[in-house]
Amino acid sequence: MSTQTESIEIAGLPPGTKKAIEELSRSKGKSAEEYLRMLIEAEILSEQTFSEILAPIRQSFRESGMSEQQLDALFEDLHMKSNGELQREFESWDAASDEDFLKLEHRMAEVE
Repeated sequence: MSTQTESIEIAGLPPGTKKAIEELSRSKGKSAEEYLRMLIEAEILSEQTFSEILAPIRQSFRESGMSEQQLDALFEDLHMKSNGELQREFESWDAASDEDFLKLEHRMAEVE
């Protein structure tokens, strides 16, 4: 899947800002570009309503042809098969960062 990207350049930052961004991003294990991209995407996402965030998921569900009953059965099956595994997954979600959720959203978009 080919993804188009855009670039921006920010002028007029106070002295020391670039160095501070580099240090902060390095402390998070990211490049400055990755870190700033994550901040921008998180801010944009935070401006959306929950309904807007879920719109692509709802659209994919409609396009799948799956009924609500089938979806319920799928979730029930997952719950029964791996309750312990799901519990561990939910616990990891509790500890997840905004960046983790953005990565998940990007992976879901790539699948579409």
